[in-house]
Parts: sequence; structure tokens; C-alpha cells
Amino acid sequence: MKFTCDRTALTDAVGIVQRAVASRSTLAVLEGILIKAKGGKVTLTGNDLEIGIEAVIGAEVSNEGKVVVNSALFGNIIRKMSGDTVTVDVAENHATELKCGNSNIRLNGISGDEFPEIPGFDTELDLALSQKEFKDLIRHTIFAVGTSESKLILTGCLLEASANNVSMVAVDGFRLALKKIVSEAESVSSGDAAIVIPAKTLREINSIIGDSDDKITIRCSQKNVRLEFDNVIFTSRLLEGDYIDYKKIIPTEFKTRIKADLKPLIEAVDRASVIITSEATKSPLTVKIADGVMQLRCETNAGKVDEVVPVEMRGDEIEIGFNNKYLLEALKAAEGDEAYLEFIGPVNPCLITPVEGDSFKFIVLPVRLRSDS
Repeated sequence: MKFTCDRTALTDAVGIVQRAVASRSTLAVLEGILIKAKGGKVTLTGNDLEIGIEAVIGAEVSNEGKVVVNSALFGNIIRKMSGDTVTVDVAENHATELKCGNSNIRLNGISGDEFPEIPGFDTELDLALSQKEFKDLIRHTIFAVGTSESKLILTGCLLEASANNVSMVAVDGFRLALKKIVSEAESVSSGDAAIVIPAKTLREINSIIGDSDDKITIRCSQKNVRLEFDNVIFTSRLLEGDYIDYKKIIPTEFKTRIKADLKPLIEAVDRASVIITSEATKSPLTVKIADGVMQLRCETNAGKVDEVVPVEMRGDEIEIGFNNKYLLEALKAAEGDEAYLEFIGPVNPCLITPVEGDSFKFIVLPVRLRSDS
């Protein structure tokens, strides 16, 4: 195999597929990248058996073929070379020679036949969104995804779609994040979809796609998902099982509602969190709402913080405790300058919603406060 291509394009493609390369494996081939040259194109593939990523670049192909090279070594070498174009020449014994500028480096390769193929599948449903829309869905929910292997289905986000309405949901047992979008396209989905995508897959996709109007196509079967964008194909297993009926968790009434300016509220919660220096010294953030004021208090072995934020208030006074991290992440994920915070009582969850529309809903469960008696 022999080909010549643009070094920057090759570097970018390597950086993308490396996200699917196993960092440590008993199989050396899984720590490598499959390089396949055919028909004026070079396809690079990473596959850790959970996710697989293929990236295609243009090239002048002299001899077609394939080889597996160590991902870390190959990536570091390509990035550090100084020329504009690189030539990759693979011998019959899989020795791989890289020529770029004044550099000539040889790596020991592995037969491309040993690399596990990314399984193909027949798609049952297709969705098409802009990369920006999909990125918005991910970043407004991924923070609330579960981490417990005992509830594996909650370690992914539920993606639902019908016509041009798309939503993503994450639940970890302590909080819920729901993000909705209405796409400008007449229809983004070829049918009603409800799939659970692993958080690992979403984090990797989020780091690759941009805030652009370029399209990303999501092709689903019952067990797999394939995401196609730019010159990349990203394949992943789906999480199987019944996702929690999240709609039953969302409160439909309240006894206290406030409308708050998000920026000063986020800053106040952030400052109140400063003295929570570790899990060992963790204390709840106490929130008291009364007389148009939201008072935030926290006391640990490190010190004491007292913050006051003016709010528009409706309903009863309330004092309630929160995990500072959970409350802060929900507030930061909210869009707009203002948001509603709704409460039923000190042991019931807080619901955060937009002042207009229903583009997001965040729920944060409270932390019981110690009794003063």
C-alpha cells in the first residue's frame, strides 16, 4: 500500500478516530488505527468494540491496501512532522514508512485483516439535524446522566423524535435534565424514535461536531446507532431496556414560584460553593425564599457564606437544601436571562423552566436539612 495526502487532513482524521481506540487492551490490534487506501481515498478507523469511528480523506493512492499502526505512535509522529504532504508506504511485512519534509520514519505495522470490522446493520429509522441542534441537545442534558452500573439504562440519554420535534433526557436518580428543540426542517424524523445513546458516545460526538448548520444524520436500529457527518461515520451500540417514565417525575403544581435573573443567581451559588472544598466537608446549600429575596447559606469546617439574591416571588415562604453542584449545573444549563424555579415543599424536587416556552426542564432533588430542634 502506498499513498500521499495532506498532512493536516491526516492529522485531523487521526485525532477523530483516536477517540474510538482502546487505550489499553490485551489485543495490540485494538490499540491501533486501521488505514485503508482505495480509489483515491484513505479511510482511517478506530474500534474499541463499543464504538467505532471512520474518517475519510482524499489522497493520491499508488497502491491499494490496508495496515494497522499503533494509534499513539502514528498520531504523535504525524502531528510532529513539518511538511505539507506525507507519503505512507507499507511493505509486504507491514513495515510502514512515513515520509514528510526531511523526515523519514518507519513503524512496525500489523496486518489489516486482524482488525475487527465495525458491524453493519439495517437502519429502521433516520433522523437529520444540524450539528448545532444535536450539540445543544447533548450539552443541556449530559451533566445529569447516571453513572451507576446497577442502573445501566440511565448511563445514557434518551433521544425522542417525532416529525420535527426532538428531545433528549438524562436522569441520574438525583436530578433530571430535559431539552427540547423544534427543528426548522419540515421533518427531521422518518418515524417516531425513542433510543438510549450511551453517555460515552454522546461525549465523544459532542467533542467532534461543531456549532454549525451542517447536517448530522442519525440512523438507528434496535441495537445500534450510526451517526454520519462531514466525512465521519460514528457507530455505537445502544443501551437496551425500558427507560424510566420521566414524565411522571416532572411536577405539575407548585406552592412557591420565583422568577430570577440567572447570571446573579449562578454567581451567588458559585460563591457559596467555594467553602465546600471536599466530599468530607460537604454541607447542603440552604436556600430560603421569603419577602422577594432568595437567601443562600452554607457552612462547613472551612467557613461560612451568606448570599442574597432579589427575586420575583409568588406563593409561600420556603426553606430547602440542595447539593450545590447539582443546583449549579442545572442553572448553568438553563437558557436565557431569566428562569422560573418552582417548589412544592422542603422535601420535594425543584423544577427549573424557561420564562417563555418549554425548551428545557431541569429537576433537582433536595437534601434534607438538619432540624433546629
